[in-house]
Amino acid sequence: MTSEALAALRGLVGVVRAWPGRRGAVVLERRGDDGLLRAGRVGADGRVELADYAADPRLPELVPPPDGALVVHRLHRRAVVLRADRAVKLLRPGRARPLVAASRRLGGPCEGTGLRVARVLAATDARVELSLLAGRSLHELGDDGLDGWARLAEAWPRIAARPDLADSGHTGADEVAVLARWLAAAGEHGALGRLDALRRAVERVCAELVASADPPALLHRDLHDGQLLWDGRELGVLDLDTVARGEAALDVGNLLAHAELGRLTGALGAPAHRRVRGHLAELAARTGARPARVDCYRRAARLRLALVHAFRPAADWWLPEWVEACLASAEPP
Repeated sequence: MTSEALAALRGLVGVVRAWPGRRGAVVLERRGDDGLLRAGRVGADGRVELADYAADPRLPELVPPPDGALVVHRLHRRAVVLRADRAVKLLRPGRARPLVAASRRLGGPCEGTGLRVARVLAATDARVELSLLAGRSLHELGDDGLDGWARLAEAWPRIAARPDLADSGHTGADEVAVLARWLAAAGEHGALGRLDALRRAVERVCAELVASADPPALLHRDLHDGQLLWDGRELGVLDLDTVARGEAALDVGNLLAHAELGRLTGALGAPAHRRVRGHLAELAARTGARPARVDCYRRAARLRLALVHAFRPAADWWLPEWVEACLASAEPP
């Protein structure tokens, strides 16, 4: 049975994204009739509370921007303001340091590879100001972004070969924990049908995730077509705060799952999707990711996407077909 919080969320207009919260709540981003993005929370009792625009007591440096626009606000977690010359990330105190450190560590190694990362322009322990990267995301470009995918396959292996650039690790067991959290949240809220079948599929892929591992590479850990900006010459990579040491197959599998989702939703046509898969096969080979591990992480990413988007009403039109596809491919080839 759908929880009161999720039922109330699905009755709201303008929801952009949503996530499971604590104690049976759901947190959300909602764009109002005035066009402004506001964070909010739906309690376990279904009561909706929306924060004031660009206000959050746990993000002390977040204020209504005098110029630019608030484009991300996950309540009590993070916010992003886009200005004419920079992107400003607002975080909880102490949370800015990993992003600053990763951006600075990867900046030099990326030079000359055809990859770009944003430069840190200014920072405190709760705010990071980053230079803007040119281009549009590969997700937005769709069939017109194939050269960007080719650049990824050619350039990213040079960065993946530098696990020393990460200061933490991420293993198959860590990925199991991520899936377990999302599965528990979906069960708590009654977010999906076929939940028993999905649980069995998650259990199967989790057993594979911890069964073996490839040698460590540098991982982005949240690499997908929305994080990659192509301007026709260079490929920009966003959100480096998740960088870690781990199996290159995780990034490749995640990219494959997002490309499959792009095919389902129409962002990628069939010929373009085939070419993207070819570029990602090249990426896997050049990073030393074994095909079996890539497929394992691909299936794990597909299941995670199903569980994540169960909390986002905008996915309702494609999610049932995606879940059936996840269950059909739950067994290893």
